[in-house]
Amino acid sequence: MKQEKRWLLMETDEQIASRLSAELRVSPIIGKLLVRRGLTDAESARQFLHPDRSRFYDPFLMKDMEKAVARIRKAIADQERIMVYGDYDADGATSTSLMYLALQKLGAQVEYYIPDRFAEGYGLNGPALVQAKERGFDLVITVDNGIAAVDEVRIANELGLDLIVTDHHTPPEVLPDAYAILNPKQPGCQYPDKMLAGVGVAFKVAQALFGEVPEEFLDLAVLGTVADLAPLVDENRLLAVYGLERINRNPRPGMKALLEVSGLEGKEITAGHIGFAFGPRINAAGRLDSATYAVELLTTEDEARARELADFLNERNQERQEISAEMFEEAVQEVEAHPEWLDGRVLVVAKEGWNAGVIGIVASRLVERYYRPTLMISISEGMGKGSARSIHGFHLYDSMSSCRDLFEHFGGHKMAAGFSIEVEKIGELRDRLNRIAEEVLTPEDLIPKIDIDAELNLLDIDIEFVQTVERLAPFGFGNPSPRFQLSGLDLERCRPVGQDGAHLQFQVAKRAAKLAGIAFRRGAEADLVNEWPRVDLVGELAINEWNGRRSIQIIMDDWRPNAIQVFDCRHVADKTRWLEEQAGKKDLSVVCFHSESLAEVSRALQPYPWQESHVHRVYTADADGSLGDPQSIGDGHSNTEVHADFLSGDVVIFDLPLSLYQYEAVLQKLTGTYRLYLLHGPSDRQWVEQQKRYLLPERKFFAGIYKMLQEKGSATCSDLQKRLQPAYHDAVDLVLSVFVELGFAVRNGNTYHVNKGTNKRALEESELYRQRQARIESYTSVISKLMDASSEQAVADVLRLLTAKSEGAQGA
Repeated sequence: MKQEKRWLLMETDEQIASRLSAELRVSPIIGKLLVRRGLTDAESARQFLHPDRSRFYDPFLMKDMEKAVARIRKAIADQERIMVYGDYDADGATSTSLMYLALQKLGAQVEYYIPDRFAEGYGLNGPALVQAKERGFDLVITVDNGIAAVDEVRIANELGLDLIVTDHHTPPEVLPDAYAILNPKQPGCQYPDKMLAGVGVAFKVAQALFGEVPEEFLDLAVLGTVADLAPLVDENRLLAVYGLERINRNPRPGMKALLEVSGLEGKEITAGHIGFAFGPRINAAGRLDSATYAVELLTTEDEARARELADFLNERNQERQEISAEMFEEAVQEVEAHPEWLDGRVLVVAKEGWNAGVIGIVASRLVERYYRPTLMISISEGMGKGSARSIHGFHLYDSMSSCRDLFEHFGGHKMAAGFSIEVEKIGELRDRLNRIAEEVLTPEDLIPKIDIDAELNLLDIDIEFVQTVERLAPFGFGNPSPRFQLSGLDLERCRPVGQDGAHLQFQVAKRAAKLAGIAFRRGAEADLVNEWPRVDLVGELAINEWNGRRSIQIIMDDWRPNAIQVFDCRHVADKTRWLEEQAGKKDLSVVCFHSESLAEVSRALQPYPWQESHVHRVYTADADGSLGDPQSIGDGHSNTEVHADFLSGDVVIFDLPLSLYQYEAVLQKLTGTYRLYLLHGPSDRQWVEQQKRYLLPERKFFAGIYKMLQEKGSATCSDLQKRLQPAYHDAVDLVLSVFVELGFAVRNGNTYHVNKGTNKRALEESELYRQRQARIESYTSVISKLMDASSEQAVADVLRLLTAKSEGAQGA
């Protein structure tokens, strides 16, 4: 089953977008995308499009920066021992590496320490501080943690350890009594950018210590910033732009080794590569072993050691993937075994023995699957260690703060959190969070949404357009790659690709324009998609380079059947049998152009006793295409409103029309979402060809009737019919009527007399003759357009009519 998603075409202030486009001399689409990202004045938009190193903020705008820098400089001058106390995720590992390398370059006596995820847990802990004091450290600098460590900082103070906290997480109501706190989110901090990652705060400390932007650490800054999903706007955008530039131009040994093991050597590295290739491998160290391996990788100058460490992390990442896949299946089984959990709005899933290092990854996958805020808990010895992920509309940190009495420890932000809890309190936590969610989440909030920046016409897209959009890169959290909607595309190919058919590959077209697409981890949906001849897509446009060729592709987020689906069923040998089969599956609206078809259609639609009952409606089209009240068949319940002015749902064109005008008039009544089946086939062609012969006999037949009339001088229609085979009887009346109209004969009662004084005239001068000729030409056009056309052409012709109608309605 395909997960339902809400497609939301985001509104844009067209006036502001147009003004920006003109002032910046950029394309209208760039103007819209800038407005969508909150950039509504030319100066801020210009800074976004043209990043500048000079726009890094003064680090001393951050509260306590002067105090912290003075203490660090004193420690360096006095050769005090400094401990950088880190964290085990990618942000923590890069923060640790950056702070360690910066202090080392300044001549500090510095070491780093990262707590063991499994033995010590997240953040500062008392025993580690005691050990630091015993080992002779005088100053501890936390990176990416410490803002909530009130008790631990008190222990440090009691030990005589000076402690500087550098962090970016949401501060609690009571701050720790540290020597200095560097966190742009803390009360009273005037720093302009509140959304730095932990590595961003560490970078600002290095900038303050060096007195300039520390270029050599930009690569570490971008790695941690992107991996921690910090929004890529404001100063984070600068870190991303120049950090990626450094990775691509001059990667440090550890980065180079990561490129090699990730298969990215020689490629232009983007923020996406960091998120999907670098970040997971750095995180794998702390999830399964110790994050010190990741820090060593990022700080070593030894290329051989870097490659050895990168190989190790790559192996651990593969192992992490296997563990998380197994845990995900177990978590799904746990949820399916408790269907009542899905009646609520928050999932709390707990099990003994789950690997605490990957529960956050699995929680994210559960959110993808069930689209609910999800708390994943690993239980060991009566305690649960948890990781939580949220959805839009549910502030995780605030909600968990309302349950803080249940936790041993918790911390986090709007979309993610970590915590520990006693096992016996898990049930109460589930109940309380669900009550909170009932108040803030609507049923609609539980349907995942896709924000769409703009709807595009495939015919208007080229490589130059995609390159223009890429001016907004690097893309990531806070500056997502623009999503576009493309509608009414013909599905040319859809197939699973990759290992075990995990991914889905598309090719779609609109007239001459074609577009390839890929959807990751969606290969199982291939059979479903192949049921749709036309699709709408939402995704991100990119330029694909393969064997020296550049082409556009779409990285797909979602797809759905286009509202207009046309199926060519003209090949069906037995129309009645086909109609019987469909009648047992769905409600049908069947359009007949000939009254002779009604009895055949009605018999086919009568349900068998063992079939599910459906409601079917049969319409007869008049010559002008208008539909009368339908004949209803079946005793089921139909959701389709009965209305002679429109058709929707599953609509069948059963036979051939009298004219293309009649056919097009019926198509104009299709509205909303519908599937149109073209069922007219060979038997209908035979009927029309027969009608053409009946409509107008050959010229020699006219000559023969005139000769017979001349021989007798006068005759009735009946007299002439007696001399002909029955198949020609109807034609005699037509011929005589034409003769009277042209003056070749005079009618007196039932008798026709030859008018010998009449001049020669062409048969085409008769209005009746011309009418019959026009009907024959109409039938010929019907056969040519609706029967002789190939399947592709027949469907394309119908779609062209329907699209023109839709576009005309939008224009009106």
